[in-house]
Amino acid sequence: MTDNPPPPGGYPPPPPEGYPPPPPPGGYPPPPPPGGGYPPPPQGQPGGFPPSGGFPPPGGYSAPQGGYPPPPQGYPPMGGPSGYSVGEAFSWAWNKFTNNAVPLVVATLAFGVVLLILQGLINLFQILLAPDSATNYVTDDSGFSFSYNVTGVTGILISLVGWFLSLLVGAAIQSAFLGGVIDIANGQQVAIGSFFRPRNIGNVVIATLIVGVITTVGFFLCVIPGVIASIMLMFTVIGVLDRNLAPLDAVKASFDTSKSNFGSVLLAWLVMLLVVVVGAILCGVGLLVAVPVASLILVYTYRVLNGASVAPATQ
Repeated sequence: MTDNPPPPGGYPPPPPEGYPPPPPPGGYPPPPPPGGGYPPPPQGQPGGFPPSGGFPPPGGYSAPQGGYPPPPQGYPPMGGPSGYSVGEAFSWAWNKFTNNAVPLVVATLAFGVVLLILQGLINLFQILLAPDSATNYVTDDSGFSFSYNVTGVTGILISLVGWFLSLLVGAAIQSAFLGGVIDIANGQQVAIGSFFRPRNIGNVVIATLIVGVITTVGFFLCVIPGVIASIMLMFTVIGVLDRNLAPLDAVKASFDTSKSNFGSVLLAWLVMLLVVVVGAILCGVGLLVAVPVASLILVYTYRVLNGASVAPATQ
């Protein structure tokens, strides 16, 4: 005989405290809601099933509703050349020059005069301050020739200072002149003043100094390395002005563009060189046309090889 008799009704005693409660009558959990789907997971829980019990269609990831945001104006994703032709580059440059001849010629003439004056002053200081430098005049049966050789510490120092000043002035000129050329490529209406507004001049100066040092060292190393450097880095200033790149980033971007499209870049470089040489042969006056045309080819080539757009030739 036990001390605790069973409770009335014949049921077993309740479990001790701490055990889970017994299941509800019937012994089974309630069925899922109608529709066949599972209830959504708690908010923020990863790995849940999609709503309404469905799954995304096969085929990989799909873009969010409304598509991706558009790329920056004028710069779709980098993907290499889009039908680049050096003949089309020259044709586009020539049409753009004829449509904007006056401001381009006036700006080229003004900047040419500035560079000539600067070079004349550098030569004058070399003559006045470096008497050790040798000036040779030779007259023989073949005609008259003139040569000027820089010697001595003073002459070399003046040459280095002159080289540095030429780079600085050239950088300021490029930041203004090529900025106007980029305006033409954007389809904007330009005037003479468009080519006399230096833009991003600090980064242009730094980028020009970097390129100048690299190409100068290359020309000292048997010329050919300097030519290769000038080809690979010819888009540096355009990158600074057109995409607001930092100087070192612009150098790298120019190198990458030229490396990826070396055949097209080499053809463009040769055409620009030929245009300038022909302009120089025409008593130098042809440079008033050749320099703007070559600059337009440069900008066109950069834009097209990087998958960017240019204004139509007739605009």
